[in-house]
Amino acid sequence: MACRPASSARARARLSKARAYGNAGEDAPEKATEDADETMRRGTTRRYKVTLLGLGTMGQRHARILKALEAHFDLAGAYDPNPAAATPEGTTRLGSEAEALSRAELVVVATPIDTHMGLVGRALAAGRHVFVEKPACSTATEARSALAMARAGAHLFVGHSERFNPVVRALAKLVRDERVLAIDLRRVGTSRPCASGVLVNLGVHDFDLATYLGGGEVTLRGAVGSGPSAAPGPDAAHVVFSTAAGAVGHIHVDRAAPTRQRAIELVTARWVYEGDLLAHRLVRIARSGPGRAARADVPLPIDEPLAAQAAAMAHALEGGAAREIAMGDDGVRALELAERAGVLCKWAEAWSASGDPAENLSVDARRC
Repeated sequence: MACRPASSARARARLSKARAYGNAGEDAPEKATEDADETMRRGTTRRYKVTLLGLGTMGQRHARILKALEAHFDLAGAYDPNPAAATPEGTTRLGSEAEALSRAELVVVATPIDTHMGLVGRALAAGRHVFVEKPACSTATEARSALAMARAGAHLFVGHSERFNPVVRALAKLVRDERVLAIDLRRVGTSRPCASGVLVNLGVHDFDLATYLGGGEVTLRGAVGSGPSAAPGPDAAHVVFSTAAGAVGHIHVDRAAPTRQRAIELVTARWVYEGDLLAHRLVRIARSGPGRAARADVPLPIDEPLAAQAAAMAHALEGGAAREIAMGDDGVRALELAERAGVLCKWAEAWSASGDPAENLSVDARRC
């Protein structure tokens, strides 16, 4: 099976090559789920019994997608300990987590972040495949612990669904055979404070994309942040990084910015790509030649991101290569990078107070 077991380092190496969310909060036209369904008809041959843990906003969205793709997923029930949580129409309301595990081959976890470790770990230990919304857990340590509980053959998928934003899907294919020189990611806009901090709650998307699109493992080179010192992390942060393939990059997250933006700029030897992840628009600009500086819109796939993600998960479960969907190790890696960036932000604050930040930055940033 090309989709790796959660604990298999050998399978991880096989599947570490290039993989290709978007605004999943908006319902897309039915045509999008039909396109994803057509992709699945070509690549899958069976239905998977699925149960859903969590009936909040994301749980309701996953229920809609799973039911729309019913040729390949059989939604066997949903559980939420909150009796006031709405049960999706036509879905069986289950009485306990244990009942949900007993009915499932695949468990979808769409619950608060601080519950992920226990729910994911118990499901993997029971031999169930698991899809968990990002971040995989509250911390990288928790995520590794949950992965370690997996019974042989159980797979963990992580909802880094920004990979399925039409802009990102197009970019992943366009740069597959080109070296990425630079990548800039911006994710800003007003959002509620989160116990995990903005780098984990929001930035984790972009740390995943930096690895996914940027060309290999990411090394952090520095970070600065701002926000209440008593918070678990900054409200805003700028992170500088490099990749194993030689790209340089920058991530900007800010949960207090008045204007909502999700943007990416990616540079190769021949092209500059400017992507709007909210408007789903990608522009390509030539860097040299007769058409230098000419701008052209790039056609994008029309699949709804959550539907495309579900299709990729089914394909991987059937034995196909997990090129696009994030696996457990990807989720751990993104959390590790977010946590290291948070540490660098705290160091930068301390260095600023000491009056000699530059010397310490050149030494300590290399530790991350």
